[in-house]
Amino acid sequence: MPAELKAKLQVVQLGDQQVVTEDNVHHFTYKNLSLKNKLNTSINKEYVKQHIQNKEFIFHPFWVAKTLIVAERPPFPPKKTPNVIFVDAVSGYRGVFSKIPGLHELEVDEDQLVEMKIDRKNSAHLYIKDVQEKQINRSYILKKPKHEVLELLPVYLPMWKVTVQSEFINDTVYINANTGESEKYLSERWYNRKDLLL
Repeated sequence: MPAELKAKLQVVQLGDQQVVTEDNVHHFTYKNLSLKNKLNTSINKEYVKQHIQNKEFIFHPFWVAKTLIVAERPPFPPKKTPNVIFVDAVSGYRGVFSKIPGLHELEVDEDQLVEMKIDRKNSAHLYIKDVQEKQINRSYILKKPKHEVLELLPVYLPMWKVTVQSEFINDTVYINANTGESEKYLSERWYNRKDLLL
């Protein structure tokens, strides 16, 4: 399909600055190779650049819930703590963000979006509840807090999917476009299905 005919969609991106671009993706691919490959003196950034067979800029889906933890503490007013919970919409991997990431809207080609497996808000709520009960509530020894979901929205993490093939390397690397870090841990969970509740 010609570029001008590709369907465009407005999405919310997770993270607001991209350090990995098409021009420097080989640098981050090299950085995220296995130690065995990096110890091979034949392999350097230029070697990786020459042996990249395919590189795709994709947007991986998450659900993000802005929530309040409401802890009763009579006779004082309840303590309300804001929180942000994330759910990987492909694997079901979930947790709490240590700091609130930047979010901003942008227009992308529809074919850059990875398809959601957890694609409905009611399904996402099951995962949010699981984080509240099994992760957040554990830090409250006596009375468990109440939880309020203020907003639940689908967001997309920009990533590079880079395939390198050569005499020494045969690997596909997923790189977080915001940080340049490997998403190996996350990508393994897309396939093993161990985090899915349904």
